Amino acid sequence: MKKKLVLVFILILAVLWFFFYGGKKILLGYFYPIKYEESVEKYAEEYELDKYLVYAIIKTESKFDEKAVSDAGAVGLMQIMEDTAKECNDKGNFGYNIPDMLSEPDVNIRLGCYYFSELVKQFDENTDLAIMAYNAGPENVEKWRKNPEFYDGSGGLKSTPFEETNQYLEKVMKNYERYKEIY
Repeated sequence: MKKKLVLVFILILAVLWFFFYGGKKILLGYFYPIKYEESVEKYAEEYELDKYLVYAIIKTESKFDEKAVSDAGAVGLMQIMEDTAKECNDKGNFGYNIPDMLSEPDVNIRLGCYYFSELVKQFDENTDLAIMAYNAGPENVEKWRKNPEFYDGSGGLKSTPFEETNQYLEKVMKNYERYKEIY
């Protein structure tokens, strides 16, 4: 009986530690990892992005799998299409050999951050619109903004006709909030 009481007491202490002294953060850190930190922080700073938003995009896009390739052909951690990568490479004058280097984490993160920062500028610092454009393309977002069915009247969108894009925005923002909460 005494052993059971000691075990119950230890279990209660472990549960209290988990909820009140950082155990939850340790567990959540497993599900919301910080990987490729040097590249993410370097390029997030260079392109004036919140590093936790970059981590959220990577988690949503590839779950940190640098070899990920989507059905549509998007490549790497930030799931960049080859044409987009070539355009960013040319505009940024980076000198990368695309597509050969596109799956390299540092290259992929730099091109993804560059592209996302350009979308943020294009959409007047509206992060939600930039996230939607990262998923569905800036042309679609511009088209939706002109449609009263989707336009919210203040420069943004109520929703999009692409359920995937609506869900993508939700996932990125949920992941972003988690990263800020944990780290």
